[in-house]
Amino acid sequence: MALKIENTLKRARALRRLPGSDSPLELPRMVKDAMAFLLERFERHGPVFKTRFFTPIVFLIGTEANKSIMVTRRTEFSFGRGYGITNANVVFDGSIMLQDGAEHKRTRGMLTPAVGRLAVQSSGEQVYRIWSDAVERMAAADSFDAYQGAEHATFDVAANTITGLDLGPETDSFRPLMHTIIGGMMAPVPYRIPFLSLDRAVKAREAIIDLMRPKIQAARRAEEPPGLVGLLAQYRDEDGTALSDDEIGRHLILLFWAAYDTTASASSWILHTLAYRPDWQERLREELAAVPESDVGLLETNKKLKQLDWFLYELERMYPSALFFPRVAIEDIEYNGHVIPADTPVFYSPYMTHRDPATWDQPNTFDPDRWDPDNDRSAKLSHLVGFGGGPRLCLGRAFAKLQLKIQIYTLLRNHRIEPVPRCVPKVQGVPVHHPTDSYLRLVRL
Repeated sequence: MALKIENTLKRARALRRLPGSDSPLELPRMVKDAMAFLLERFERHGPVFKTRFFTPIVFLIGTEANKSIMVTRRTEFSFGRGYGITNANVVFDGSIMLQDGAEHKRTRGMLTPAVGRLAVQSSGEQVYRIWSDAVERMAAADSFDAYQGAEHATFDVAANTITGLDLGPETDSFRPLMHTIIGGMMAPVPYRIPFLSLDRAVKAREAIIDLMRPKIQAARRAEEPPGLVGLLAQYRDEDGTALSDDEIGRHLILLFWAAYDTTASASSWILHTLAYRPDWQERLREELAAVPESDVGLLETNKKLKQLDWFLYELERMYPSALFFPRVAIEDIEYNGHVIPADTPVFYSPYMTHRDPATWDQPNTFDPDRWDPDNDRSAKLSHLVGFGGGPRLCLGRAFAKLQLKIQIYTLLRNHRIEPVPRCVPKVQGVPVHHPTDSYLRLVRL
């Protein structure tokens, strides 16, 4: 007991020495305007500062900080414990998000080939059909909200390709359950109390598993089961042990959330950005004219679509889906002249790092040409962390990139996208970074 008290006091003394604030008002200030919050504290305190989101937190900002957390010093930070301080500890209990070490390595080894199979032409054709239908709905409307339009399409993609649900009533029954889970992730009370958000999220998770159970069991019996559900249903570890229905269901729910929520953000930024950059609409439309409608798989394999890659790199840099990600210091860490005590949550921020003038030329300007290797000041891909990095690089990165390319292709092939006059877009920072009140319209070419 005495040792525990001594360690607590030692940790408090170390935290007091760090620049920043420990005010309980920090969280509401961040929620009100997360981008301004991060920018102000970075400008005032530099690349290391503390704040408080229920508990004291330390932010490490910059390319070197990201490299330390994700690669060179990654064993000093816990990924699983980082998400364990959030509601993911309850909502995604038992998932790879809460794992470290050998347990994480085993689960990732199982999921990587299964998720990797999504980024192939067969999945591309499904995604193409869904986005083609979405574009037709957008074009038929007088106007549409960028995020709402993107959210609807990316939900259908995730439901169809991740969980194997049929589009229509089956997917529609899934939608409110998934939104309940996402609401539980953001619940202000981090405890499961009957009838409150977190309790409803857990019940929704179990309802989704029950919804998917017949598909999982059918896939176990199939000789050549299709899709991600089939790959997980017939997976065996080195001892020949299969995953239970509940384990598969929980993995699928997490993969669905990751594939849908973050991709909805990126998709909405594509719609918004293209509407305000007709020059890039024309450049991409001209480049994509070489891809025949009958072979959208070329969007994944064609190395000549350089401007499309540059546009998506710059989109990731300027508009990462999440402003920050959590870790926990496993031991006392010395960084940049500061001591971060063990057990302290440590956050890195793609948003702030991607706008750090120490790394980027004109960081607040959307300029895809910065990725042109012939540019004397060409940007470095190693500095992008919108999908994470190192051994924890996002499992679905290739599939997300494929979907975004297909989205752009379906948008620009027959339409011009433009903003609705006099609409005044805003930006929401948390829980997912996306434009709001960005009303657009599609005009057929």
